[in-house]
Amino acid sequence: MTSILLSALMLASTFEVSMEKDAFLLDGKPFQIRCGEVHFARVPRAYWRHRIQMCKAMGLNTVCAYMFWNYHELQRGVYDFSGEKDIAEFCRIAQEEGMWVLLRPGPYTCAEWEFGGLPWWLLDKGSDKVRVRTRDKAFLEPAKAYIRRVAEELKDLQVTHGGPILMAQDENEYGFFGDDRQYIREIYDTMREAGFDVPIFTCNPAYHLTKGVIPETVKVVNFPANPKNAFERLREVQPQGPLMCGEYYPAWYDSWGQRHHTKPTENMLKDLDYILSVGGSFSLYMAHGGTSFGWWAGCNSPFIPQTSSYDYEAPISEQGRATPKFWALRELMKKHMSADELAALPEPPDPIPLQAFQSYAEGETVTPTLQLLKVNMEKPLPVEMMGVGYGAVLYSHVGDIRKGGLLKAPNIRDQAAVYYDEKLLGYLDRRYPERGVQVPAGIGTLHILLTHMSRYNFGTAMNNSEKGLLPPVTLDGRELTGWNAMWVAPPLKGERIHVGGHPLNFKRFRVYFTSTADTFLLVRGWKKGHVWVNGHPLGRYWGIGPTQTMYVPGCWLKKGENEFLIFDFGGNVSIRQGLTFVDTPILDEMHPMCDIVEAPKRPSAPFTPPETPTMRGEFENSFAAQEARLANPVTARQFAFVIDTAWPDDKDLASIGEFEILNAKGESVPHDSWKFLSVSSEEIEAEDGAAENAIDGQISNIWHSKWKDGRAQAPHYLVIDMGADVEIAGFRYTPRQFGTNGRVRQWRFYAGNSLAK
Repeated sequence: MTSILLSALMLASTFEVSMEKDAFLLDGKPFQIRCGEVHFARVPRAYWRHRIQMCKAMGLNTVCAYMFWNYHELQRGVYDFSGEKDIAEFCRIAQEEGMWVLLRPGPYTCAEWEFGGLPWWLLDKGSDKVRVRTRDKAFLEPAKAYIRRVAEELKDLQVTHGGPILMAQDENEYGFFGDDRQYIREIYDTMREAGFDVPIFTCNPAYHLTKGVIPETVKVVNFPANPKNAFERLREVQPQGPLMCGEYYPAWYDSWGQRHHTKPTENMLKDLDYILSVGGSFSLYMAHGGTSFGWWAGCNSPFIPQTSSYDYEAPISEQGRATPKFWALRELMKKHMSADELAALPEPPDPIPLQAFQSYAEGETVTPTLQLLKVNMEKPLPVEMMGVGYGAVLYSHVGDIRKGGLLKAPNIRDQAAVYYDEKLLGYLDRRYPERGVQVPAGIGTLHILLTHMSRYNFGTAMNNSEKGLLPPVTLDGRELTGWNAMWVAPPLKGERIHVGGHPLNFKRFRVYFTSTADTFLLVRGWKKGHVWVNGHPLGRYWGIGPTQTMYVPGCWLKKGENEFLIFDFGGNVSIRQGLTFVDTPILDEMHPMCDIVEAPKRPSAPFTPPETPTMRGEFENSFAAQEARLANPVTARQFAFVIDTAWPDDKDLASIGEFEILNAKGESVPHDSWKFLSVSSEEIEAEDGAAENAIDGQISNIWHSKWKDGRAQAPHYLVIDMGADVEIAGFRYTPRQFGTNGRVRQWRFYAGNSLAK
């Protein structure tokens, strides 16, 4: 009855952005948006209402809905808004539950989603034929067509038409990417012409608020901490109007091979209390993270792929449970609610049941039917140019390899198992391009089974996102020519699978369930692959961690026989002996020995700084990004950043949120070809303080010098090879945003071509 009443009130509502009153106005009265991000694509449709009810019980009044273009247009010009992709139904459920909606339709979203939400087929003529997130017609025209199609689905669900959608976003954090206001205007104008008549907002981090923004949009600021500082920056570009945090992070997402991310609850409460106390609004990113099912998890540069679990240490867990953060936030929201809101605050819905048990069913080894893609290629093509978006591709060499030798593919995207006459020889891996696989002499067929992780979802590296066995592929130093390729289609429910002669390893388990409660598949000890249940893709497993379980929604199970299909890329013996299901997720176990290849130690080439640094200086102890510029740009392939002292007056700790090289135009140089030559130390036991965090484009995770088992001594340094000669006009350093220890104080910067080898 309460939901029906609230929905009726919504039908009569008006919403506006008042610059004079510095507020959002709902029916003419100031309205604070207390929003939580929930991605319907990361939640089974059967659970949408439950997750929205959880957000309402936490004290929120709005849900934020990201849309992913590639989720709705898998093939060019073919749109799907049905079933699990029915965004209109998600919005209707929100309205029925008395919740408002902020819509973020794309075309670009990021969200640690494959290719940032962009369709793979943008690359089907080669990555050099399209420049994403620009006015390039190869990108902009299909992006506009998508926006118009989204409007057909949702324009009648805007508050201006009696629906729950209060505002819509034009792009996402464009300041991280570029500064083309005309591009943003093209997106904005298309949204207006398509029928979006609610306020349109744009979000950026605090130090990119002026990039690519136009006067017509409402500006909101994204930040992980320090709301006072961020709102001060927002006031510099929007002197009047409501204060809003477009993304406030209760923690952070996880990446393969790095520790699980957490954030102290008290930090979150302090920041959100401040936002609400000054009359501001917020969107909690994430209120409920969910799961990047199937192929949808993203990847940062330089090749830092994210886990399928998107738990995010959010207040509502991956499985939909209330966490301690949930209850703490509920109490904080009560403090800022009106008497009427408090009276109407519901209790959380009943949790979805969980189950745990051991299945001893043996797995049947099967191989899928392969689909021929290309024959007689001189050189192997990227998968997109062969019409493939997702799934594995089997490349076969049809030439003479009788002499054998070391097989190398330095441009592989991303990993491949190498077979010779169906015998597994080893793996090629993008992370270690200098490595190869020894191929024996003889007469036989060379197969390379290619599986890719995700395309980049963030930054300028997105323009270098094509996948596949990219040339050159060499054997004993000689480039191999003459290739065929076949697609290993993702196995769907009901697809015929047969045993064949191909060197592929799938396993099928028939598991009997007596309950359709949720569960988690234990994958500890497994190496690498994908899992489907009854045709539904669960996602990737990779034994290195941090996640050692895979969420199995009970709504995808049935009482009786259930089919689990496993694409076993890593040669796992252990999963022949049955499957284990647990009722508690394992989100933070690292097992590097379960990698498909043995990882080398962090490069630690000897680094002896030249006598005279290229630059030296001292940074302030602040949250702000700080820049250092050369009087005259230099050209170099390598650079070293050395930290002599850190705030607060500490020589034993050092940290960096983000480090960027700037060219003469002040633009950040792409990171995707960078590799570390030497790292003084990094903390990877007690926290995710890996060196890659300093160059991944994200300011919310950090590189931190070693501190758990004995502190590393100053000077601390990172030495990086950029892969080619680069014009260096300066650099930008962003300090850590959580806490202050280790922030750079006195520093030295070196540019050269032989700093370390």
